[in-house]
Amino acid sequence: MTQAYDTHKALIDAMYHGLNQNVLGLMQQFWFEDMVWEGPAGIGTMNGIDEFEYDYRKAFIHAFPDKNAHDIVRVEEGDWVAGTGFQTTTFAHDWLGIPATGQPIKVRYMDFWRVEERDGEKKLAENLVLIDILGVLEQAGYNVNNVLKFVGSKPPQFFDEAVQAMETNHDGE
Repeated sequence: MTQAYDTHKALIDAMYHGLNQNVLGLMQQFWFEDMVWEGPAGIGTMNGIDEFEYDYRKAFIHAFPDKNAHDIVRVEEGDWVAGTGFQTTTFAHDWLGIPATGQPIKVRYMDFWRVEERDGEKKLAENLVLIDILGVLEQAGYNVNNVLKFVGSKPPQFFDEAVQAMETNHDGE
């Protein structure tokens, strides 16, 4: 049975407690099975709790195993709750192709959660998410201005061809 929450913010508080345990399988108690998690470019959209847990969270927890998320601002308006803050963590393993540093970092985020009630059960149905991937790059030692200038100076096909060449060279080793 799902716990009753006085406010939508209380549901988010409980969900954060589960997220900060950094283990898979705890989110089903806070999210509907058909939930939608819309992440930033480079990550994409997760449709359903299994995709969210095993296609997104599994890799994130692997890269940042000691992460602890904490909102610095949280606002509730109707069926929506918005929050922004930092996840403090160690960049332990590569993430999104960014080499791990083994150093502490802060991953800035902004979330917009939509709460629904179905058959008397109040859970999260949708999450619009912004993650500061450029901030992660910067903390990993990249000069973000140079990265953006380089990326902006090349057509999209350049990157497709470069990745294909890397994969071909890697397969041939």
